[in-house]
Amino acid sequence: MVKIADRILFYLILKPLSYFPLGLLYFFSAIVGFLTYYVVRYRRAVVRTNLNNAFPNKSETEIKRIEKDFYKRFVDFIFESIKAVSITDASLMKRTSIKNPEFIQDLFDKGKNVIVICGHINNWEYYALSLPKQVPFKTFSVYQPLKNTFYDRILYKSRTRNGMRLIETKQLIPFFKEEVNEKRMVVIVNDQSPSNKETAYWNTFLNQETGWNIGPEKLARKFDYAVVFGYAKRVKRGYYEVEFKSITEDPQSLEEGAIIDTYSKILEELIHKTPESWLWSHKRWKHSRKTSN
Repeated sequence: MVKIADRILFYLILKPLSYFPLGLLYFFSAIVGFLTYYVVRYRRAVVRTNLNNAFPNKSETEIKRIEKDFYKRFVDFIFESIKAVSITDASLMKRTSIKNPEFIQDLFDKGKNVIVICGHINNWEYYALSLPKQVPFKTFSVYQPLKNTFYDRILYKSRTRNGMRLIETKQLIPFFKEEVNEKRMVVIVNDQSPSNKETAYWNTFLNQETGWNIGPEKLARKFDYAVVFGYAKRVKRGYYEVEFKSITEDPQSLEEGAIIDTYSKILEELIHKTPESWLWSHKRWKHSRKTSN
């Protein structure tokens, strides 16, 4: 029954919607955004708690403004993701450009393999979908399959149609051990709560003690991948500019935790500039560091 409902939702509603122009989808977004915030109140308590803890010096008026702006961006992202099901390559390239392609070309010319660490800022789906067509590397993204197998197949097909290859987390080590001639760029989103707090790396992020998945740093060290930070800046509604910032070209020379510290600092600075652009609805701080007496 659930599978039938999933198919009905996708083929009779979501897929037809994906063929609508984005201007019309934004009209729907305004309506759904209002209902999400004021009626459904989707994760309002989580968002408000996260914002209050991250910005203790901001007034209630400022927090509410950020909160409302976040929900507008969040619902826009949902409709942009629906559009991604059928968006043409020409439209995608028009809407998502790379600000500093010469930086990536330089790493490629140096013969570097690259790990791109990123966060849930603005439209990370357009960012990942457009990347294979804009960089000289073979592109890969770390991927955790959805529990809903129907939508997992839909998402997998959408994300790989332009050449991005998805790697399940359990296949990461075999993937990195492969001996290949092609130069690789591997995208890893690393701003969710770590699945295992015992192996997490801890620092202070957005005014709170925060655990991080140390995996990207360990992979970079072990297999000698350059590490960069990548994010999609919102230029205007529906248009994004991807920028890359260097973290290190020599990960093995750095102390443990240095890569994660640099990544989290860059991410924090971006969030302070445009707080409404980050995904405040996830439970980033559901774990705390284990302390001993």
